[in-house]
Amino acid sequence: MKKLLLVLFFVSCSPSLGNQVLETTTSTALVELTLCEKVEKEYTSLSNELFVTSFELNDYINNLSDALVEDDRVVFFEDMGDNFDHQNIYKNYLETRAYVYEEINRLYKTNKECPIAGDQEIADEKVLEAKKELSEFLNNY
Repeated sequence: MKKLLLVLFFVSCSPSLGNQVLETTTSTALVELTLCEKVEKEYTSLSNELFVTSFELNDYINNLSDALVEDDRVVFFEDMGDNFDHQNIYKNYLETRAYVYEEINRLYKTNKECPIAGDQEIADEKVLEAKKELSEFLNNY
């Protein structure tokens, strides 16, 4: 009888493994980015925006036919005047490129102390060229 009471005592006093719930917590600490890290983040975001738009344009051109992309590119520009889909996707690309070039140029000018990814500076001439191409396109279409 003593053995039975002793076993019951241990069983009742020991923690029940079936009822235990393991809790995991995740803590995050907000870390303030340095000026140069913020500039790098903005540069990367701008670059990605242009990359996506360029990819969309190239993918659109590539899917015009089963021909080589170089041949599709020729057809794309030849048919620009008659095809509003061509015009819209190319306009979007030109607008994005002009915007991104201008913003990256601004980042360089206002943050000279911060090296930007791979030193991909966009010179004033490139910004002007991108804006000119956009303007000419808008005037023609």
